[in-house]
Amino acid sequence: MTSIRIVLLVLATVALTSCAALQPGRSVGRQVDDFNASVSLKSAMLRAEGYALNGVDVEITEGVALLTGHAPRAEDRIYAECLAWSVQSVRSVSNQIELGGRRGIANATRDSWITQQVRSRLASDSAIRSLNFNIETHSGVVYLLGFARSSQESERAAAHAALVEGVERVVVLTRAPDVAPDLPARGAQQAQACDLAGEPDA
Repeated sequence: MTSIRIVLLVLATVALTSCAALQPGRSVGRQVDDFNASVSLKSAMLRAEGYALNGVDVEITEGVALLTGHAPRAEDRIYAECLAWSVQSVRSVSNQIELGGRRGIANATRDSWITQQVRSRLASDSAIRSLNFNIETHSGVVYLLGFARSSQESERAAAHAALVEGVERVVVLTRAPDVAPDLPARGAQQAQACDLAGEPDA
């Protein structure tokens, strides 16, 4: 009897593993690459002499680097993008860094509330695999990153986000298998960003 139960357990495990393999989503390898890329980029920003990048927030999902937060000068903003393009596993950069001072507590609290509301709406929709989405909100703008099983799923998630009170706009940065990526040449983008950054003012 025990042997039969073991066999059934093994068969059930294999079946579940096969089903998971057939369902597209974020791979473990991709998540590890994103984590390592984030650590590498944040470390590079901390070591950047002559630039004020301590107010820049970094989020890398599916190779898309989202740069938010604030920087005091335009050259700081550009140099942050230069560093992002220099990370090997980054395939796209969305530079949303704002010039000026840090956001107030009220704005940060509002953004956090919006993120929670969007996450809740996505989780309640059975047509959306919410775990594949990474939600970031800054100054009322919602950024959707991660992996969508289709462009329709991305659009559905964006529609949910747009209905949340306080959302100014929704920016979709997700990857979907039915959409061919229109990615710029990394080398050219890095060269352009780093050329624009130039040398920091003394």
